[in-house]
Amino acid sequence: MQQFVRGQRAKISAFSSAQKFEVSVALRSSRVPVFDFVCFGVDAQARLSDDRYMVFFNQKSAPDEAIQLVDLSDQSARFSVDLAKVPSSVARLVFTASIDGTNAMRELQTGTFTIQEADGAKTTLLEYRFQGSDFAGEGALMLGELYRKDGEWRFWAQGQGFAGDLRALLKHFGGLEDSEPTTSTTPTPAVSSAGASPTGGKPTSSQPRTVAPPPPVSPPATHSSPVTVISVTSSAGLMQTQISQTPPGGTLRLTPGEYRGPIVLDRAITIQGQGAVVWAHNGPVVVVNSMGVMLSDLDIEVTAPEEGLAEAKVALKVTPGMQPRLENVRIRGEVEGIASIEGDWKLPDTLDLGEFAPRAINSYRVQVEVPNECELKTSVAGVSFVPARLASGPHELEIRVENVGADTFLAGIVEFKSGGIARTVALSGRAAHGEREAVCGRILSGN
Repeated sequence: MQQFVRGQRAKISAFSSAQKFEVSVALRSSRVPVFDFVCFGVDAQARLSDDRYMVFFNQKSAPDEAIQLVDLSDQSARFSVDLAKVPSSVARLVFTASIDGTNAMRELQTGTFTIQEADGAKTTLLEYRFQGSDFAGEGALMLGELYRKDGEWRFWAQGQGFAGDLRALLKHFGGLEDSEPTTSTTPTPAVSSAGASPTGGKPTSSQPRTVAPPPPVSPPATHSSPVTVISVTSSAGLMQTQISQTPPGGTLRLTPGEYRGPIVLDRAITIQGQGAVVWAHNGPVVVVNSMGVMLSDLDIEVTAPEEGLAEAKVALKVTPGMQPRLENVRIRGEVEGIASIEGDWKLPDTLDLGEFAPRAINSYRVQVEVPNECELKTSVAGVSFVPARLASGPHELEIRVENVGADTFLAGIVEFKSGGIARTVALSGRAAHGEREAVCGRILSGN
């Protein structure tokens, strides 16, 4: 079993050659009695073009049983998925949870998203864990996603908060409620029947669930500038076209996913990434050529830089004096043009822990150098750092791995956070099966 962290992606074929899986979601909260669980089967534009692929309490199976809701309680759900039966028109299976009421996802205690092979042994392939402190006032979560890329299925531990409830999710994915006119010839789920369940539990045939007209998908803007929402695509140039069509002072809000760069920001706009990734094989991936630019909750990655190519490793390049505002921006690559965070960063490309002792305290040491103060964070369970905050200069950093169960894979990223930017380093390792001597002070090369 491999433990995933928020934002991590992987090919399903790396874990299994099977086509049938079970996807389970379990949420625990003493303050939120009931959650709504839905699998949205959407197209490449993240639109629910066929309402029969919205699988939830009121419609428990998609055509040909490609997706089924096989078990449901107030705080958990289990879906069966047969990827071989999912039509080519459905590019993404997005698994969500939402709250009907005034509670918020920060009131979660724990949450687990699990994928198992649908065989007799129910072999667990991967698991993504999260908690309420990962979120704020959101009423819904996009938890995980199975999506097609380059002809094969992949998994994304999305972990993205969403403003609104089930109605807002339905509107976001382009679905229609019964009260809205439609010319579609496919059946629409009976989402807005009269009469609500007085107990807050899941409805029965005599107690259909009420879904009122949808609220705005996101909180209202605090200014009158236009907001443009674009969906995930891998096509080069599309995002740049959207930027050129966004007027100065406007906002470009990305649907979570992957966007191919490079892009140039030549006007004062805001890009709200919502966890999206902007990538290119070679840098610069994002170039800021204007004052008034703001980037938030965005990953910028150089994926395959060519040796000897000028600026190939640059993820973010800022024209001197432009001073963009950066909030929760994660970088894989180099940064140019921001004086407050420039300097000599000496970080490993990867941190491979190899095999270590299960249910023990394992200690590794690695040499790093940072040009200014930064904070270290990771959501990989069982991993911590000493010290967790670094002053400028060289350091010998201790990485501790504690009480990880046997035969568990660790995979995720370490963030070195400074000045609104987090430089990321991939981390991996595996707890050995059975007994093994604990690791004490092993020196990592980081390569």
